[in-house]
Amino acid sequence: MCRLVFILVLSLLFSAPSFAEDFGSQADHEALRKLKSDATAAVNNRDYQAMRKFLHQPFMSTLITQDSFTDFGKLKDYFENLYTRDSLRLKKVSIGAEADELSQIYQGTFAVTRGSTKERYELADGRNFDVAGRWTAVSIKDKGEWKMLAVHTGTNFLDNPVLNAIEKSVPWIGVGGSAGGLILGLIVGWIARGNRKEKAAA
Repeated sequence: MCRLVFILVLSLLFSAPSFAEDFGSQADHEALRKLKSDATAAVNNRDYQAMRKFLHQPFMSTLITQDSFTDFGKLKDYFENLYTRDSLRLKKVSIGAEADELSQIYQGTFAVTRGSTKERYELADGRNFDVAGRWTAVSIKDKGEWKMLAVHTGTNFLDNPVLNAIEKSVPWIGVGGSAGGLILGLIVGWIARGNRKEKAAA
């Protein structure tokens, strides 16, 4: 249902002549900039109460991992899992977001914004990754207050530091596998020779 509503909203924004873009007031743009800053601060500080406040109900979010949520409880669980899971556990996240240009405001009610992010992920094992990302957000003015209706974030999956780290580890994995195979072969050979000797002695 939430996805259908979102699609209908976008269809109205970009196809209906009555939903022409306007420049919006200075107060609207300042409020949207504050919404962006509050959103990134809430993620960085793991402030779920603030996060719930700036999200419209219903909302849609697709994160950098391409996990998608419409339920706030599941969204909170996703973030908490990043800090508690066994592998690739996060210690800290720092995200800075910038808009490419002023938000496109329609009928003073909907705003479409796009921009870039600089994200730093500090892992519990001491490794750090700096990731450049992109984002697009749709905001809605609800009872005089701008709230985030939908947001989509992503990164270049062909060129990012996580992928580069994996690529660098591949040769070592190959060397480790070869060495392991050699050692295993020596052990099997040694055991086989011992068995032959025992049989010959019998």
